[in-house]
Amino acid sequence: MDLKTVKDTIGKKFEALSQREKVIFAITLAAAVFVVFHVMLYSPASKKVKLKRQTLQNIKKEIEAINLILSSQAVVQKAPVAEKITLPEAENLSGMLAAISREATMARVDFISISPEGFEYKDRFIEMKVKIELRVRSRELYDFLKNIETRHKLFMVHDLKFETNSALYPAGIAILKAGTYLRKKQ
Repeated sequence: MDLKTVKDTIGKKFEALSQREKVIFAITLAAAVFVVFHVMLYSPASKKVKLKRQTLQNIKKEIEAINLILSSQAVVQKAPVAEKITLPEAENLSGMLAAISREATMARVDFISISPEGFEYKDRFIEMKVKIELRVRSRELYDFLKNIETRHKLFMVHDLKFETNSALYPAGIAILKAGTYLRKKQ
């Protein structure tokens, strides 16, 4: 069978159909074309567009959140507070040690001991050397040292040792040798 005979056969069969059957065939053919177009082309494209819009909205929300965070940090950074460092009085040693103890409590550090190792009398101030033993995990030790660094400018750590063993793990014993500075009595 060649193409011409197939065409003639289909044409004759289509002519043999009644008017009602021809209308039903045309409607069915149009519906099939519409369904194929919808399923193959429109529906996937529509889903992709919805997904892209949702992604765009999420990105816009993230950008707004980041801009809000940056603007709040910019406000904080615009007004730096010039922190005046003054030496505490020699009588205020207990207050200074209490402040260090508060920092340790905030960082969840357990004190084993604090012991003075001597005083050095300088021209206008006294340097007190202390040895501090702590039972601590490494992250809490970091938090403690960071808080000390930012809040207590006159407390300087000179030496740090951290040891652990199977009985203490994951915690360990930290030994800090530090110096604090006090103003001499006038």
